[in-house]
Amino acid sequence: MTEPYSRLVRPPAPKLFVRLRSTVRDQSTGPLTALVDTGADATIAPLSHLLEIGAEETAPGWLRGVMRERQPVRLYFVDIQIGNLTFPGVRVIGNPLTEDILLGRDVLNKLPLFLDSPQQQTDLLDEAAANRLRARR
Repeated sequence: MTEPYSRLVRPPAPKLFVRLRSTVRDQSTGPLTALVDTGADATIAPLSHLLEIGAEETAPGWLRGVMRERQPVRLYFVDIQIGNLTFPGVRVIGNPLTEDILLGRDVLNKLPLFLDSPQQQTDLLDEAAANRLRARR
């Protein structure tokens, strides 16, 4: 699966399309554009989408930003679908201030991704391609 970089941000950024599904109700939303954020520990989703699908809220948590400031956040469990892959019960941060999804390393570390910045495209590799690259090490 190949996706062009998002040109809605400067500089253009890698993106994938995701679906968010409630872990407790049979409701989902998407496909939605998610920016690939390799610097983020966790995935952040718009609170409006989480409320729309009836996502299960968990205990509150804390978010520490790049400037090390700490702020309280609301956490939710969702299933995240990317292409034909589903990641069940991912704990995401509900953000009431944005409509952007940031896909963090909690999900990215489970994906064989190739971020081809010169070509400005994101490739989600199939198992055969990922294994070929792994064998080159």
